[in-house]
Amino acid sequence: MTQEHHWHAYAYTGRSYPESAIRRGEAPADYPPIEIKDWLARPRAQVRGAFAAVDDAVAWLEGELTQNPPVDEQHFPLWDRLQRSRETLCLASGNDVVHGYYSKAGQYVSRALISCPRPATGQPCPYGMS
Repeated sequence: MTQEHHWHAYAYTGRSYPESAIRRGEAPADYPPIEIKDWLARPRAQVRGAFAAVDDAVAWLEGELTQNPPVDEQHFPLWDRLQRSRETLCLASGNDVVHGYYSKAGQYVSRALISCPRPATGQPCPYGMS
């Protein structure tokens, strides 16, 4: 059975990584993983959505980034971020989009669209979505 390609959406808003986590190269369980490959190892409860269409994935991302405007938005406008995200997702299946930045509210914001399944590694959808 072939699984249909889709993206899992993940969201985190809070403090940045503790210095000790950066030195060890691992994030606490309630923080975003340090390596992109580790997103799909997160519990299903952390998935904020699953999207088979690029437009739906980018619409979710737009809502998230609009609610948490980046501190550097003047230099890298939201529209540019969304366009680059759309282009990346459209290149070919298997492309991820991860945004990590400080918001104008002073919090660390991480939003990720992680491609699934991962045929290059043989990893099926860990949540059984197809």
